[in-house]
Amino acid sequence: MKKKITILTLLTLIALVSTCSHKNTNMTNQSLDKVVKESWIVIITKDLKTDRELVFEGGLKKGDEVVRLLLTLYKQDENRVKTASYTLTAPKATFKQDGSRIKGGTFKGDVYVECNNFELVDATVDGNIYFKTQEAKDSFKLDNTSKVTGNVEVK
Repeated sequence: MKKKITILTLLTLIALVSTCSHKNTNMTNQSLDKVVKESWIVIITKDLKTDRELVFEGGLKKGDEVVRLLLTLYKQDENRVKTASYTLTAPKATFKQDGSRIKGGTFKGDVYVECNNFELVDATVDGNIYFKTQEAKDSFKLDNTSKVTGNVEVK
């Protein structure tokens, strides 16, 4: 039952994000605000720009365990091969869930990390990454295909 609810939630979120048009900024902002606050996975299926600051604090509880938050910025085929990458542009994004990660595309703006074990997986941050603590910075993971164009520091 939990698996069905998770799949239904995921499909609903995909529909919300993918149906928002660039011409309808209010709908985009409202949907994006709701998705980043309440979801454990945010799937962006096209280039998207918002003038709002994003706070990623959602999470899915699985018993006593909280599933880490994932921002995906890519499309994949049925064999899970990446077929496209997307850019999410915002002035600022804050990640509060331990183990949060950005995967498969570009976030354009500054990233503020208030959690431990933040990761970039095949992703680019076109901006700075600011960590709340040295511990958070020390636990940061960056794979071989990821990069940060700006500073990475404690602030």
